[in-house]
Amino acid sequence: MSHSGHQTEAHRQKILVTGWRKAGKSSCIQTIFQHLPVKDVPYIGITQRIEKIDYDTIVPLQIWDTPSNFDVDQLTDTPLGAFSTMVFVIDMQQDEFYHDAVRQATSAIMRGYLANPSMNFSVFIHKAESLSEDYRLENYSEIQRAVTEELEDLSYPSFQKYAPNLDLGDVNTCTSIFNHLQAEIKYEMTSVHDVSLRNAWSRVIQDVMEMLPAVEALLLNFTETSSIDNSYLFDLASGVVLATDNRHRNDATMEQITEYLERFLQIREIYKPLVAKNTSKGGADSPAPKAANDEPWWENEDAEAPWMTQTSRLLPNCTLALWQFTPQLVLVGDLHTDTWQARRGMIEYNLTFLRQGVRRILMEV
Repeated sequence: MSHSGHQTEAHRQKILVTGWRKAGKSSCIQTIFQHLPVKDVPYIGITQRIEKIDYDTIVPLQIWDTPSNFDVDQLTDTPLGAFSTMVFVIDMQQDEFYHDAVRQATSAIMRGYLANPSMNFSVFIHKAESLSEDYRLENYSEIQRAVTEELEDLSYPSFQKYAPNLDLGDVNTCTSIFNHLQAEIKYEMTSVHDVSLRNAWSRVIQDVMEMLPAVEALLLNFTETSSIDNSYLFDLASGVVLATDNRHRNDATMEQITEYLERFLQIREIYKPLVAKNTSKGGADSPAPKAANDEPWWENEDAEAPWMTQTSRLLPNCTLALWQFTPQLVLVGDLHTDTWQARRGMIEYNLTFLRQGVRRILMEV
């Protein structure tokens, strides 16, 4: 896939976001990918129809926000099998609707699997901030158990018309489907008030990144040769983590890095813009011309244009460094301050090879 901002719909990874009414489907999407302030979440209107959100990152995405009365049979122009991922959102504070939501989730997941056996499934157990920690964990576990039990008790033969090539009356076939779904469904406890929602979307996007192993291998090599503790590749606009070196990773560090990036991006306008201003025509404030024929960004890139960089010393011996790779991607690394001071030249030398490697992967996908 090209990393251009002009992707055709057919080349986008489609993500279907559905769920029980008032579960927070739209807030899950808009706070991450459309920059909706969290304070405005209570004022989101009810979604009346399917809305498609095109989003360009390391892989081009199309996220479908669905209304509360949505049923997969309403997908008339786009077949269910065209989606690479289904995200089902459940409001964890709606105890009285658990079982109805779970039944809807298992039915939608089953339909998704029969339409596309390679489809990824995530259940966002949302609005975690509304409950105390004890009740939060209890409800989270209860919903997981309920989904598993509902899948086990599902009337598989009733789905036979959606799977003409399978015998859903066969016990072994049904057991195989159940075992697959039980292992593949990912559960995420999420809230718009902390990094949990962003981390959940990180895992959703990573699941559709065919180039993920190659990018992670590059990050691991960079981390080891540069004596950096950890490195993270982020989507610049949303703050979603696209890849990590997977070395010494822990949730506390991840949360610290994500919060750092979120706060930094709030003031990034004071840094020099990525694209140099065009002073040849139209005055100093005229934007640089777009690539002809919808070419990918790298075909029209100014090799002399500066890339955003920044470092922050959080603690006496802890430094975070940020480097922009592409218009959409930024690398953040955490390391010891004395390592940064002593080996900065070598780190930035290694960085040129990492950036070339990531860019080459993007151009070949």
